[in-house]
Amino acid sequence: MAEPASIASARRLPWHEAAVDQLRSAWAAQRLPHALLVQGADGLGKRELAAWLATAVLCERSHPQLQVCTECASCKLIAAGSHPDLMWIRPPEDKQQISVDQVRDLSAALTHTSFRQGYKVAVVEPAHQMTVNAANGLLKTLEEPTPRTLLILITSRPSALPATVRSRCQKMAIVTPNAAEALSWLQSSSGASVTPQLLEFAGRAPLRALELADGRFDQLDNDMQRAMSRLLSGSADVTQVAAEWDTKDNKPILPERLTWLDLWLNSAARAAIGGSADLVTFPTRSAHLPSLPVTLNISALYALVDQVRALKAQLARTALQRELAIETLLIALLQTLSPASAHGNGQRVIAQTRQ
Repeated sequence: MAEPASIASARRLPWHEAAVDQLRSAWAAQRLPHALLVQGADGLGKRELAAWLATAVLCERSHPQLQVCTECASCKLIAAGSHPDLMWIRPPEDKQQISVDQVRDLSAALTHTSFRQGYKVAVVEPAHQMTVNAANGLLKTLEEPTPRTLLILITSRPSALPATVRSRCQKMAIVTPNAAEALSWLQSSSGASVTPQLLEFAGRAPLRALELADGRFDQLDNDMQRAMSRLLSGSADVTQVAAEWDTKDNKPILPERLTWLDLWLNSAARAAIGGSADLVTFPTRSAHLPSLPVTLNISALYALVDQVRALKAQLARTALQRELAIETLLIALLQTLSPASAHGNGQRVIAQTRQ
């Protein structure tokens, strides 16, 4: 079912200003698109910007400049979560996808006359989690929009949307702020002490970094360095480590481990190219990993990075035998970084898969 957005999430962040200027220009020229695809990495505040735009479009004092007054009847209805012309659909709590029935209800609602004689606004979040039928069901609304309607699709994976949907929306990319801007905002707005290393791990996405600033990143970094040290020194095998990484109820979760591994392998490759592959660790952290081989196969390292990213993408899209997939990845890692350890580990895993 469609649901309203809360004004609590409606805010503009410093790195949104280019997008806001673009929207205000379109509004002033009465050329606001009927469908907007807001795209960018997780943790950049796409949802907050979409909520601000939806609120501004419905605000009764939003002329001539697109703004949120917070005081008019429409703003107060949105704050109360009861504006009849604002719809917001997400996957149900017990589901991973937005269904075709949700999209049909949304499309039907957009054909009705506005309750408050203004715009009708609908937000789909995250748009890439629509089923194929749901995405196809949205096409008619995109192709034949009713007057004074705005459909906002939010996604961190635009390529996962059908081309037919993407082509019918005006794209708005939310840019990642530079490290200095992000760190300044984190310090001034939240008081959070965020290190450059944490921000790098978060992909320079400030809201994502803020989520990890409660000690989760330090826990992850220490846990991963211990795991890699055990693997590379031969004191643990891949079956043991894979079982630990596949524990779903404990932190850190597997996608976070894979992100750490991605960055660590890239660090190892850069260090090897620069001729200093000793004591490779997470960038600029104090090192406590065993020394890696003096000569590393750079192509094999980057193939490992591709394998890590492929596994992370699979986790988001499909069901798979997670523990076996992790074991396969760890064997490939050991074959590249510690061939002697990989031989015994690989034989044990092969034997297990044949049982």
